[in-house]
Amino acid sequence: MASPAGSTSCPKRPPMTRRNPPSSPPGSDSIEIGALRPPFAPRDAASQWFFSLHRLGIRPGLESVRELLRCMGNPERDFDAVVVAGTNGKGSAALALDAYARSAGLRCGLYTSPHLLDLRERMQVDGRLIDSATFTRLIDEYRDLIEDCQTTFFESLTALTLEWFRRERVQVAVLETGLGGRLDATNVVRKAGLVLTSVGLDHQELLGHSLEAIAREKLGLAAAGVPFYLDDIPVELRRLAEESIRTAGGEAIELDGLEATEICVGETVQGKLQRRQLGRMMTVYRDLARRHGWPEADAARALESLDLPGRYDVRGHSPRLILDTAHNAHALHRVIAQFACEGRREQRVLVFGSVHGKEIDSVLPELVRCCARVLVCAPDWYRALDPSWLAGRLRAIAPEPAAIGVCNSVREALEEARAFGPDAVTLATGSNFLVAEALDRLGHDSLTGQSGLWDSGAPLRRREPGAKA
Repeated sequence: MASPAGSTSCPKRPPMTRRNPPSSPPGSDSIEIGALRPPFAPRDAASQWFFSLHRLGIRPGLESVRELLRCMGNPERDFDAVVVAGTNGKGSAALALDAYARSAGLRCGLYTSPHLLDLRERMQVDGRLIDSATFTRLIDEYRDLIEDCQTTFFESLTALTLEWFRRERVQVAVLETGLGGRLDATNVVRKAGLVLTSVGLDHQELLGHSLEAIAREKLGLAAAGVPFYLDDIPVELRRLAEESIRTAGGEAIELDGLEATEICVGETVQGKLQRRQLGRMMTVYRDLARRHGWPEADAARALESLDLPGRYDVRGHSPRLILDTAHNAHALHRVIAQFACEGRREQRVLVFGSVHGKEIDSVLPELVRCCARVLVCAPDWYRALDPSWLAGRLRAIAPEPAAIGVCNSVREALEEARAFGPDAVTLATGSNFLVAEALDRLGHDSLTGQSGLWDSGAPLRRREPGAKA
């Protein structure tokens, strides 16, 4: 298929390759995307082709995505955007800002990552996911151009999302960074504001091996005349943050220094971090609205439509099940601290799994202290840690090694946890992929809005290898 009218060919670029370190645990070797099974396998032909772009690896830099956007007519110049970065919490922050903007009557685009069950979860306008037909048309229109430019999976999806936002005539967009900030594909938009939610250790192979190095990458979003809101930033990094933003000509704004916004969250949001962030992001929205002349947000209306899947997400009450996508030590310390307040220790069950490349050693002692039972499993993902290997690490430090069990699947772990009875409380965490698989087994559907629960006693959904999602 020919490239869109008015576009030009882009120079082909070599992919950046990534290799597993010699100390990789069992189960870390990569496989072809085509070998993935539900719920992680692409759901349609368009998504399947898009997933094939993973072959290009991760290539930090803006040259390729800027060239692609130039060939598309620079859609990123047609609207203002708020870009949200952070090691953890940026997804919840982006969802909250989008909800506040929509409650104010603004036509808002939302771009987040990663998705849980369907690629199209990443692209929303006015709270609605892009429909399959529109997504397929966009891919058909720009597929040849993307191939010519050799842009990566994330670069290509970012560009298509920005073009869709232009066609949908959004007034403002909220974009969650994919990785870092300085060289992230989202760092090409017309910025109305920037948010940094947190700085912790994650993706060190690409962002650096110290908090300072990682902070510099995220602060690289700073731009002249743009307010940069700083939330949960370690004290030792605040001077670096202020100097980096000032050097770029931006304005550093400590959220602790702004008048706090009190909102009534109610019972719809259970996570302490999320509840705190809702107030913080309302403060950010109000300050941006004052600067840009946006309408005032309606917090009550925003919270009615706000959905935070996988963020201390309660999916059952008798027994209680909580799903959380915490996947690095920084996030796991926090979610385990909150989970430790759920009932008595003998009632708490942990379903845990992780993937290769995450430094979780510092949090392992907390896992075994917090819960009477730990069920280790592996999500059906090609970079999942071998559960027997991980269980061995936990047993070596557990006061009761027999309390560490190994399950053959996420489904089996959830079934075993549910068997502990109606008074038990289970947390499933450690990986986005584990939570995605749990949601799938519970019957959650991000496209229809069907919400899966497990306290009905209904059998968890079973999927055979190769079955359609």
